[in-house]
Amino acid sequence: FSVDVDCVRDSPPLAILFPKAHEHQLSLTPRKISFDCDACGMAGDRNPYSCQQCDFMIHQSCIDLPEIVNVNRHEHRLSRRLHLSPGSWICGVCHKNVDWSYGAYSCLTCPNYVIHSKCAIQNDVWDKLELKGIPEEPIEIEPFKVIDENLICYISHEEHYLQLNEDSIISGGSIRCEACVLPINSQPFYKCVQCHFILHQTCAYLPRKKRHFYHDKPLTLICGDMIESGCSMCDKHSDGFKYTDFQFFSIDVTCGTLSESIIHESHPCTLYYNDEKHMKCSSCNRLEYRLFSCDDCNFALDIKCAVLPKTTQHWNDEHLLYLCYEKNKKGEYWCDICEEKIDTVIWFYKCDSCCVTFHTKCVLGDFSRFMPGRIATYGKWRIKVMQTSPGFLPRCYVCHTQCRLSMEDGQCDGPRTHPNFFFKIFFLVTYIVY
Repeated sequence: FSVDVDCVRDSPPLAILFPKAHEHQLSLTPRKISFDCDACGMAGDRNPYSCQQCDFMIHQSCIDLPEIVNVNRHEHRLSRRLHLSPGSWICGVCHKNVDWSYGAYSCLTCPNYVIHSKCAIQNDVWDKLELKGIPEEPIEIEPFKVIDENLICYISHEEHYLQLNEDSIISGGSIRCEACVLPINSQPFYKCVQCHFILHQTCAYLPRKKRHFYHDKPLTLICGDMIESGCSMCDKHSDGFKYTDFQFFSIDVTCGTLSESIIHESHPCTLYYNDEKHMKCSSCNRLEYRLFSCDDCNFALDIKCAVLPKTTQHWNDEHLLYLCYEKNKKGEYWCDICEEKIDTVIWFYKCDSCCVTFHTKCVLGDFSRFMPGRIATYGKWRIKVMQTSPGFLPRCYVCHTQCRLSMEDGQCDGPRTHPNFFFKIFFLVTYIVY
């Protein structure tokens, strides 16, 4: 028999009565013994607490599991249950089977949603708050008021009404949504009856508050340039709407609409967010560790590639451009913008009407999410964003060559890569974007 010093100084009680763990008194079994914990379903090998009246054993660490929690993978509160009803259950975090005979967390609002006890209290899932006895916050109202069947009053544009328009429109990229700053192509949208304020219908319905798998605190939707422009998920800069915790974390609404499981057109299986293993992104072929991956095959997408628009436009072509996922295309392909070869292992955009192809970074660039005519703010710098005429390419002040405004590589190596955008701010007040 041996015991370490810490367990002597702070020895666990020999018996406890803890109703939220079990209705009977639990007694410590201070020895090595193999058992399955009835609270979490995981195996243990020593010192369980057990009930002498019934066949119940529990880890010491599981006795004080919280009764009611909020997790960032679900919008509603979850309650601890000693066991589930018989049936087949899948954990909402690890996506593995949950044994119904053991304890777990479940949602009273969504009867099919459950989480393993250990998954629910992970650092990147739970906000460390026990909610028993704390009144539930009222459901946040929608970000608009319904005026009639086709009119709404939006929170950031209360001076005018927005009217629903379901007609197909090809705007050439000149008409953009205020929230996601992406072009209005063929999606339904709301347009102000008196000015140029426009929202995709899907963006207008975004909730004012939500929980997101990438952060353990609730996020609030804000409109305008109240915070820095960088997205904490994809690192893209934009002047559209964002979800933020009002401290150091904010994401644009494009990333904000992602859930921890997604279905992408490029792959038949469901993709789950994974930050525990390195994999190559099937889109850009780069090795990443924060990505969406398939549990059954070697397919993964990093966050930047997962939010690439399926269709977009560029002034170089009058038609819609489609994201191409095909890996085994025969022949050589060249980008119609930079006139360099396209590696078909990497996703690219193509025009079906003109039979031309484009690099994704040439089409989208680094400034595709800035609204022309706006003032972009970064720290103390304020930069005016302008729409250029088709075909105009500004000159880099370092290498003096005409560039396409890419800050991906961070330093100037010639006509294809140029200094970081915010390094240029020291020298430029007016910036040009596509």
